[in-house]
Amino acid sequence: MLRTFTKEPTTGGAVLALVFWWESLAPSLLPRAWVIQAAVSAICSAVGYAIGTLAGRLVRAAIRRSERRIPGRSMKHLRLGLAALAGVAVVAGSLRWLGTQNDQRDLVDMDHLGSTAVIPMLVVTVILTLMLVTFGRLIGGLVRALDRWNRRHLPRAVAQPLTVALILVVGVLLLRDVAFSQFTSWANTTFGAFDTGTHDGVSAPEETTASGGPGSLVEWDNLGYQGRNFVSAATTTADLERFWGSDADLERPVRAYAGLRSADSAEERAELAVNDLERAGGFEREVLVVATSTGTGWIDPDASESIEQIYRGDTAIVSMQYSFLPSWISFITDLDKASEAGTELFNEVYERWSVLPADDRPKLLVFGLSLGSFGAEAAFVGPDAQTSLTNMALRTDGALLVGAANANPILRQITEERDAGSPSWAPVFDDGRIVRFATRDPNQPVTVRTWDVPRVLYFQHPTDPVTYWGLDWLWSPPEWMDDPRGQGVTSDGRWFPFVTWTQGVFDLMAGFSAPPGFGHDYRLDYVDAWTQVSPPDGWTDADTDRLELFLFDEP
Repeated sequence: MLRTFTKEPTTGGAVLALVFWWESLAPSLLPRAWVIQAAVSAICSAVGYAIGTLAGRLVRAAIRRSERRIPGRSMKHLRLGLAALAGVAVVAGSLRWLGTQNDQRDLVDMDHLGSTAVIPMLVVTVILTLMLVTFGRLIGGLVRALDRWNRRHLPRAVAQPLTVALILVVGVLLLRDVAFSQFTSWANTTFGAFDTGTHDGVSAPEETTASGGPGSLVEWDNLGYQGRNFVSAATTTADLERFWGSDADLERPVRAYAGLRSADSAEERAELAVNDLERAGGFEREVLVVATSTGTGWIDPDASESIEQIYRGDTAIVSMQYSFLPSWISFITDLDKASEAGTELFNEVYERWSVLPADDRPKLLVFGLSLGSFGAEAAFVGPDAQTSLTNMALRTDGALLVGAANANPILRQITEERDAGSPSWAPVFDDGRIVRFATRDPNQPVTVRTWDVPRVLYFQHPTDPVTYWGLDWLWSPPEWMDDPRGQGVTSDGRWFPFVTWTQGVFDLMAGFSAPPGFGHDYRLDYVDAWTQVSPPDGWTDADTDRLELFLFDEP
């Protein structure tokens, strides 16, 4: 068994490890820090080594069956040549990586990496690769030992299939019943405890217009961590006056919310949230937004403040919590809960709103960010894009879906059924009659026809991996690589099996820390997005510029 860890690398494994390492240096949707690059390269190199080792064994077996042999001297020369090639490749690849990364950083307004980043990137790559290869050899040694035992005690026709079956069963049990079970238990315990806390400086509202405040039907302690942040952060009268002036006709915004602990089921939470919305006067406002939260129950404060400022506070936003897990965990464990929450909440609001006089009820808007957009779509999904969008248009006065996930059913329908010639990062459907896409890219295709009301707007950055990453990257090139590419997307990115998919996994992590206007950071886009969907009477582009300056460029 010791020889399993100390034997020299196989030739085939070393060759493919080098190829996979070289391909891992290519840029993807977002720039990578040196430590992230080391992790990506180590994983890709280890997988390349495993594939190369297996392929080498198959080649050697074929050679043995043909009763041929490769001279030892030839193999020695081959290995020396490969070692020299590897040395050149490491130098050239490192310089290439630094150059393409800094070129990509220019595209997304990030600082350059220094040349010293190459050394720790290479060192950590080697260490991590050795660890992964060693672990792989351990697993491989155990598998071979099991196969040898089976072949000694069972007929060959039974032994190998049994080995494969046992490996599959043990692998599934370890992943599902051990790793996944332990992971979900840890996540529920950790984030469940966090959800009971309150951010420093956050206190219960003193106004009757917010859940958790005086007269509220929802208890402050049951709102959850993000729910308490949401209801306590409504735009203040002072903030409204700073933008609109003290003489303006202003309202205190309504924010209604039900936490996960506020009621036992999604249906009951939705009813409670809407009851509190009604109590606070939410159905008497000019605009009512049904917002589906992300996994933790979070509503982007920039989205909320933008719509409240645009409509001078004469707004109501209602939401509810369906999980206390971060979106990336909720996507794995609570995806159905997001759909259920979005459907229950919207249907409850719509039932109350639809019986109000048509000339005396608020504009009904739908909002969702990231996993929240997945839940927000749920109430409208039909068999095809046209049906889904018609459902939205018939039951709302507009919808804003931001940073939508690749798994979003309506987004996928639109993208797959888009008009010929439009790119996947800015699809045009039905010539933009109901739905349009905004990307911040001044060169995206322009739709010339009139945009009907109600309007559906998807706002997505071409560099946002949340919108584009999918399992199919493993075996086929992603559509964001098609020409033309969107704003901020490097022209140097290319597809390679497994490698591009791995890069995408790490892009998902980097997307949340990208500069505003790129990746998954949409804080700069909400004023423009809201006013495209449902602008107040008399609103101008100059008003948009002035509010964006007020919200995001003030000291």
